[in-house]
Amino acid sequence: MNTRLVPKIAEYKLTPQSSTLKGVLQELDITPFTPESVAEYKREKLEQVTSELRPADAEEINECDFGRWENFELQWLQDLIAMRDLTGDEPVIRFWTAPRYQCFYTCLQWVKSPLEKAVDVPEFVKAKAAEITTHLPEATFTVEELRSERRAYDPFLIVSYGEESYYIEVWDESIFERKYT
Repeated sequence: MNTRLVPKIAEYKLTPQSSTLKGVLQELDITPFTPESVAEYKREKLEQVTSELRPADAEEINECDFGRWENFELQWLQDLIAMRDLTGDEPVIRFWTAPRYQCFYTCLQWVKSPLEKAVDVPEFVKAKAAEITTHLPEATFTVEELRSERRAYDPFLIVSYGEESYYIEVWDESIFERKYT
């Protein structure tokens, strides 16, 4: 994957009309990622994980070529996802065929959940959230991660206050390196 998450520096100057959250983040020397770099990263990560989950010799089945099994599985997955009522991006469901007529699917979705419900959150992420909370107790924290049926990939920490939200941390990402000062 070639995308690097870009800190949002250029448009991050405080003005007299600056928001409370932006001011707290700047005071704490926390630079959020740009929305553009997050969107590009999420698209590329989705494609990377999809290619890792499917065998190299598999070919994608186009929707116009779906048979009974694909239509049944698609409806079942859509019902299951609706029942779970997860917030986040729309799921990406793709069907594949491999030699000897083996069929399977990949189902990936960027899902958001409150920080307190997230699992395996590293201490440095919890510490960053706690630091922001000491300055802005009403701030809320969300974890957004790419999920397959078996695991989660590259969670982000999002801080929100009022109408503002910023992506401020990512972990389990081998390419991205956060520089601490």
